[in-house]
Amino acid sequence: MSLHPDFPVVEGRHQLTPDWAITLAAPFNRRIEDGDLVLWRPGLTVWMTIWLNDENASIESRVEDLKQHMSPEATDIEQHAQGQTVYYAYRLAEEPDEDTDDGRLPGYYGYAFAAGSHVQMAVYFDEEAEAEAARALHRSLEYAGQE
Repeated sequence: MSLHPDFPVVEGRHQLTPDWAITLAAPFNRRIEDGDLVLWRPGLTVWMTIWLNDENASIESRVEDLKQHMSPEATDIEQHAQGQTVYYAYRLAEEPDEDTDDGRLPGYYGYAFAAGSHVQMAVYFDEEAEAEAARALHRSLEYAGQE
């Protein structure tokens, strides 16, 4: 399978906003759907939203808020900091559609928190081997805005 010819293709360091960039190790199609950025290639789809920190909450309080509201079913939880950016991620099995059993794997949910905003990403993939690609995409998020 190949990329969709009717959508733009992005690869390498890709600027998401003036403040955020992601590094793509392979070519991806790109589109905006329902206000979210969608990057995809055969077998892997990334949905991203960038949220402004309108209330000037600390990174720590926003991470704690996420922890309080995430599903208790979350697994493979990880948190680390790189510079002034805090990365938080987990895996979560989605409820299968009642009409179909599509063999869906647990999604990878990643967040990158900086002073002025944060990125929320959900990565879905068809094979467990792609979990590492999802993790690498999350860890490649880079904040270049004002701290």
